[in-house]
Amino acid sequence: MAEKLLKRSEVATENTWRLEDIYPTNEAWEKELKALSEMGAELTQYKGKLGNRDDALKALKLSDKCDRVASSLYTYARMRRDEDNSNTLYQGMVSKIQQAATLLGSKAAYISPELLSKDEAYLSSLKTDPEFSDFSMMLDDLLRNRPHTLSESEETLLAMSRDVSETASTAYDMLTDADMRFPEIKDENGEMVRLTSSNYIPFMMNKDREVRKAAFTALYETYKSFSATIPALYAGNVNGDIFYARAKKHECALEASLFEDNIPVSVYDSLIEAVNAHLPALQRFVDVNARLHGIKDMHFYDLYLPPEFGFDIKLPFRKAYEVVIDCLKVLGEEYGEVLKKALDERWIDPYENEGKSSGAYSWGTYDSHPYVLTNYKEDLDHLQTVAHEMGHSLHTWYSNKNQPYAKSGYSLFVAEVASTVNEVLVLRELMDRYPQDEAQAYLLYNLLDSFRGTVFRQTMFAEFEKNAHEMAEKGEPITSETLNEMYGELNKKYYANLEYDELIAYEWMRIPHFYNCFYVYKYATGFSAAMAIAGKIRKEGLKAVEDYKKFLSAGCSVYPIDALKLAGVDLSKPETVNAALNEFEELLDKYEKVCKRINGAGKA
Repeated sequence: MAEKLLKRSEVATENTWRLEDIYPTNEAWEKELKALSEMGAELTQYKGKLGNRDDALKALKLSDKCDRVASSLYTYARMRRDEDNSNTLYQGMVSKIQQAATLLGSKAAYISPELLSKDEAYLSSLKTDPEFSDFSMMLDDLLRNRPHTLSESEETLLAMSRDVSETASTAYDMLTDADMRFPEIKDENGEMVRLTSSNYIPFMMNKDREVRKAAFTALYETYKSFSATIPALYAGNVNGDIFYARAKKHECALEASLFEDNIPVSVYDSLIEAVNAHLPALQRFVDVNARLHGIKDMHFYDLYLPPEFGFDIKLPFRKAYEVVIDCLKVLGEEYGEVLKKALDERWIDPYENEGKSSGAYSWGTYDSHPYVLTNYKEDLDHLQTVAHEMGHSLHTWYSNKNQPYAKSGYSLFVAEVASTVNEVLVLRELMDRYPQDEAQAYLLYNLLDSFRGTVFRQTMFAEFEKNAHEMAEKGEPITSETLNEMYGELNKKYYANLEYDELIAYEWMRIPHFYNCFYVYKYATGFSAAMAIAGKIRKEGLKAVEDYKKFLSAGCSVYPIDALKLAGVDLSKPETVNAALNEFEELLDKYEKVCKRINGAGKA
């Protein structure tokens, strides 16, 4: 029987985070909200004066201060709400700061357009002025954007059109989250259970093959029934991407999307090329698992079935956290001390309670330490989640410690690197500690399957997006037939050794990331970079750790490609992704040998 969830008020204080480190009381929060309104009003006095160096500096500093305060106000209110989403007090506080932030944004909206209206020599002089050092990257971005900036009236029209352009994405969310209803299927006990988006993957991991097949068929037959609507929505989204890219004078939608992070298109293309060259390794991994389960005709609905090994790590949260700290000793004394401090000073809210937000995240404010929310359960997966979120938190901690507020954030391009480095280091250390075959197989499978889902699968998605946008840019039709055919062919290429299920061609319809164009590739490049960094740390020790800390400390003081170079990883060259894929093959060799020793799996 499942344990009864505690109410938030029943959770022991030592098992909660201490948000008083952001605001000691709700009254203090209300007082700062009022002060933010006054600061926002002050911002407007500099409108039309940014051609004067002193006024420009004052405006940027005040805008920075307003954003910093607004961020703290929102973070506190939202995290309080996440403790118990039924708490109406914090629902109201979130609403208040959202309204205040919207108003603040309107008052500060003039700054970038007005600066962009100035000549390049003036902006360059500000960028190199020591008093503007906090804003040098912001000014550099403005200079990069000058060729892609339109007249004031044109920019206004584009801004006004954004709400309209998001209609396809919004409609897709409403359709798939609210209106779409899946049928009931029989579970392993013969009972009828309603299929949902959230229980689909658990069904795909079910030991009963008929249950997996039924879930697979029911899900994609449902998506197939929307073969007119969803392709039309996606085509509208793709055409919107192309419209904005062309309006902003970019060569294509892909180039426009990568421009924000200053990422060359060659990085995207070389990722796809490298992964395609290593597809035989992915197929071999699938074959090994098929033999483990005694499946001779592996189908797409068998991909998520995990092998059963007699090993797992089941520890209460504090013991699991101690294991994470111990496994990460390779990152040095300072890193370990911060991890200990996080536990001692209650940065972490580990356990589920009634009304608490699901999942896990790392968050916080520039003026506080980072925080972590989890819903911890006693298994390796949740231990890895703790390591993952603390990776995010230590990235934020180092960045905030070493950068001014304006340069403390970091791009989504590198956001998953530190978290994945932690995960990989923990898994590799556990492999060293548990040499038994069952343990090795279990741990190797976890790492290899993460690689499959993060590098191979996300790259296949990236290839689909690229092909779809290129079709539209050439004037070719974006229809159910063309998209299904393309996605089906990609699956045949990536999983050439599987029995082809026609319904897999509809899988693209259930991927919401496709409505945020050219985003998924960052998972694959980030994982590859993390594998390279973790490998260097394990091989080189202190020197690699010091380089890694330079990356963690960089924030957005440099562009993301250059931040990774500080850690000795160059994603502008294909070698990094290829090295990660080569390591996948080495790990796969070990996995196959271990599986053979366990029960003869892996034999031809």
